[in-house]
Amino acid sequence: MIRRLGIWPTVFGLVGLLLFTGTIAWFGWDDVAHALERVSLSGFIAYLGVQMVIIAGLALAWRLLLRRRHGGSFLLLYWGRMVRDSAGEFLPFSHVGGFVIGGRAIALGGVAFADAAASTLADVTLEFLAELVFVAIGVVLLIALVPHSPLVLPMSIGLGVAFAAGATFLLMQKGMSRLFRGLAMRIAGQSADSAAIGIGRLQSALDAIYARRRRLVAASSMHLLCWFGTGIASFVAFRALGQSISLRDALVIEALLHAILSTGFFIPGRLGVQEAAYTLLGAVFGIPPDIALSVSLLRRARDLVIAVPVLLAWQGIEARRLQPVSGELR
Repeated sequence: MIRRLGIWPTVFGLVGLLLFTGTIAWFGWDDVAHALERVSLSGFIAYLGVQMVIIAGLALAWRLLLRRRHGGSFLLLYWGRMVRDSAGEFLPFSHVGGFVIGGRAIALGGVAFADAAASTLADVTLEFLAELVFVAIGVVLLIALVPHSPLVLPMSIGLGVAFAAGATFLLMQKGMSRLFRGLAMRIAGQSADSAAIGIGRLQSALDAIYARRRRLVAASSMHLLCWFGTGIASFVAFRALGQSISLRDALVIEALLHAILSTGFFIPGRLGVQEAAYTLLGAVFGIPPDIALSVSLLRRARDLVIAVPVLLAWQGIEARRLQPVSGELR
């Protein structure tokens, strides 16, 4: 059974690769290559810079959830966030694996196990809820701009289902469901057996986070601001390719893009799904398919430039850690 489950990431990865290759081949490799040639080094650096600023905002949102006397530094949370995103996007498993590795990264940096696990769960929840608000704004703007678009109905239905899932996700954390216990134990790594004794303390840490309403609001607001930041990054990417687009349209495309990408969470890196989504949304706003595909490839290049050194550094840290993270709950 385990072997059967282990092959699925490879299968889905191959499906994504076929979709990726087929999408670009359908619209023409040469046109995409010519579009990418328009991007200057300064344009790519600006695009990369916007992403680094977004990561800083995400790190701050995570830091707001940690208790001051047990929390790590902003730089540690910045590192943990980079590890989380890099692992979730480029390693051959779902985003859940990225959450685990990101939480473990700050635990290795000195954050107590209970706080690392609880803050990861809360941060993931707030980020998801903020994403739903961002997507909802995108759907409202889509209705205002292109009221007869065939995307309006499926996006609206999907958004309603996602809000219900978000509420369920939040309620499940009360009492620590099996899903969240498993996630917390994986963050603890090899110390999971000893950490299991402290599930009550882990629940207490999570309850303490949700009891601090002002910090929850501040962290949620920061996450929403960062989602709008992704729209700005998209705007910079389109402009770097010479495409005239308004910031409003870029925000709508980015919001709807994330709604579509969420359906392909089981495909490593959403390979192929992202490219197909860009061409679909680009057509709605009159953007040529070669430009839309080029933005997707530019996005992958940006993420790859960040992820490769981060994952190599993380592997080096894990390799030097012959002893597991301490299971003590301070």
